[in-house]
Parts: sequence; structure tokens; C-alpha cells
Amino acid sequence: MQPTSPAQFAATESGSVPGLEQVCDGVWALGQPMPNPQLPYTLSYLIVDSHDAVHIIDPAWNSEENFAILERALVELGSSVSRVASATMTHLHLDHTGLAGRLRSASGASIGISRIDHDTLERQAHVPSTIHTDDEVLAWGVPEQRVAELQERFMPDIGTVEVGADVLLEPGDQLDIPGRRISVLATPGHTAGSVCFLDRDARLLFTGDHLLPMIFPGIGLGGTTVENPVTTYVDSLDALAPFDGWQVLPGHGYRFTGLAERRAASAEHHNRRTREAAAVLGGHPEATTYEIASQLHWTAGWAGLEGPYLRSALAQTSMHADRVRRGDWAEYLAAHAG
Repeated sequence: MQPTSPAQFAATESGSVPGLEQVCDGVWALGQPMPNPQLPYTLSYLIVDSHDAVHIIDPAWNSEENFAILERALVELGSSVSRVASATMTHLHLDHTGLAGRLRSASGASIGISRIDHDTLERQAHVPSTIHTDDEVLAWGVPEQRVAELQERFMPDIGTVEVGADVLLEPGDQLDIPGRRISVLATPGHTAGSVCFLDRDARLLFTGDHLLPMIFPGIGLGGTTVENPVTTYVDSLDALAPFDGWQVLPGHGYRFTGLAERRAASAEHHNRRTREAAAVLGGHPEATTYEIASQLHWTAGWAGLEGPYLRSALAQTSMHADRVRRGDWAEYLAAHAG
């Protein structure tokens, strides 16, 4: 895997935020801050079409600072907010959708997101904002004294997106960007409706949070899938194989080439977790999610997981345990070995 943006790579290493830079003719990347020390910025992508209108992939966290950063970037491109024609999201999380409402108010920009993630947002708008009920957490076998900390949030003000979409994307759709052929590829896993965008002429793959260069993204963070979310995610990594020679434009971190290598590392990360969960369940079939998680390998160490990081670990563990208990995990891993 090779970084293709020294500035973005340096920002990732230092914890700073990269500025506006050109990816290729008509496409720019812009780092915008977000309130998460683990992921200090989101990468938005600005595309200027053949009529000089601007289209944004993954407008960032909603803040006065980010809107001002975007305004300055547009001026640098010889444009303005009034020239923004669309804002299209790879998935439903607020660090990728937050400025969409401001853009529509400022310019009449159309808002696009996958139909599946839009339906998830519609459902979330009618349920309480609690991340997990106490009953759900206790079902994981979490000690009562730790239940409360699992409601802590990674970032402030996490909720639902207030802006409904104008365009509901389906796999194979073409984005309405004159002069460019950018299509939608369904890549469920991170959320049920996560998508990537394919710019076939420039050989660019916009991955959102489906695939990142410096961390392995979480799975099952919005909506439900028919298959186990881990298996769904690994299958979605396989779906990127035809584009292994393309440049990857992720939602965080830095642009890179070497997609095949990163796909393989991401798949192995999750398949290893499944094997670890299977080993625990093999000796203790009735183990709780909490007991299984305590015996898996975590980068920060089990003792170092607190609050939302513990919740994330438990949620991921429950998916891996479900994958094992479904009974087809060994055959699946064998079929996908290498």
C-alpha cells in the first residue's frame, strides 16, 4: 500500500488536518476537522463538472468552522457555495453528512444517499437516541457496574441527519455530474447501505469508511443486513477486486494505491477475530459476549477498553460470535482463504 498524498499522510501521522489539494483534473480533496481524537478529520471531495458547478462527496461534520473551511476552499477554486449543485454521501454517519443541510439551504444543492441508509435514518428519527438499552447491554453479559459507561458517545451530538434526501441511490446508478462517469457500487458492512463511488475515467475509488488506510473501520454501525454483518463486509471487500489498480480516495486518512493489499489485510483482520471467537466458544459454548471479548486480541488491550470503545468491542464481538454460531463460518473462511 502506497500513499499518493504526502500532505495527507503527514497529517495522519501528526494528527493535523490537511488542506485543499488537487487529486486530478476536476477533483480536489479537502480535510475538515471532526471532534474525535482518533479520527481528527474527514476527507470531503470536491468535483467541478463541465458546467463549472461543484459536487461534494461526503460533506463533513456540521460546524461553523467546517462551513467556513469549505467556503474558503471553493473561493480558492474560483467558485462559491452558491455553485454547489449536489452533496452525495457514502453512508449515513454525521461526519460524512453534516453540512448537507447548510449546502441545500445556501445553494439548493440536491442531497443524495443510498436508499437503504435513508430508510435507516427514517427509522432512527422515530426511536429514542439511546445507543443500546440496558437490557441489550446486560444480554451481552456486561457487569452491572459497567452498563452506564456504554452509553457514552465517541463524539458529541450524535443523532440522526435532519435533512431528507432528494436522490435515493441504488447500485449501478450514475451520479448527476455533467462531464464525469461516476457510478454507485453497493458495499454494505460499515452500515447496511454503505456505497462506494467509481470514477471509471480517472480510475478513482471513493470508499467513504468502507476501507481506510490506517485503521479497520467498524461494522454494523447503521441498519441491518440479511447475512451476518462481518460476512457481508468481507464480501463487500471482494466486490472491490476489479478496481485493485485504481487510486483509493477514503473518508479519513490519506489517498493510496495498493487496494488488493489493503483489502486482504482488512478481511484477515476480521477473519482472525472470527477464528478467535470460535476458539473461545469451542471450549465454552455458553460464553457471553463480554466473556468472549475479554479473550480476544485488541490493539489497546482488553483492560484499555472503556466507554464507547468497550461498547464497540462488544458489538463487534457479538457479530463474530453470531458468525460462528451460524455454523458456516469455517467453510466460508476456507473458501476465502488467500
